[in-house]
Amino acid sequence: MNKIIIIFLTIVFIDGLFKKCNMMDMFMDGVKDALGLVKQLFITLVAFMLFVGLLRSSGFIDVLNYIFRPLIQLLNIPIDIFVLGFLRPVSANASLSFLCSIYDVFGIDHPLSLLGTIIQSGSDTTLYVITLYFSSIHLKNTRYAIAVGLFMDFLAVVLAIIFYLNFM
Repeated sequence: MNKIIIIFLTIVFIDGLFKKCNMMDMFMDGVKDALGLVKQLFITLVAFMLFVGLLRSSGFIDVLNYIFRPLIQLLNIPIDIFVLGFLRPVSANASLSFLCSIYDVFGIDHPLSLLGTIIQSGSDTTLYVITLYFSSIHLKNTRYAIAVGLFMDFLAVVLAIIFYLNFM
């Protein structure tokens, strides 16, 4: 992989020499653009990490644990996996922050971390996608899109748990 990167950078450098571009200025402009993006992402990531911390310390997870105790005991899966399933349709960053906290608790090689990863990658941020895409085309009647999207997210969580119970 490192060889491919070096070859790519060499090709870009040689192309820039032939086109007589000011590569240093172009590089600095790219770095400035990247720093603006990093700033936006960092602020969002910190906000959602704070949200996950508040979610944990507020006792909301304990309430969910009490509500879903029979199911949790039956499946022998921690409440964190269910919270991840609830957060995923709402926000990708919040669910990713929560997945990182699952990694911190169990480690990245633990089967429950794998289950969280499958849930994270197998479902989508349905409410965000519907809000963004439908509002961009000024569509107000979503019909069955929200119900179908949330059902598919639920199905992704259920299938991930079935996979976990059968293969782990």
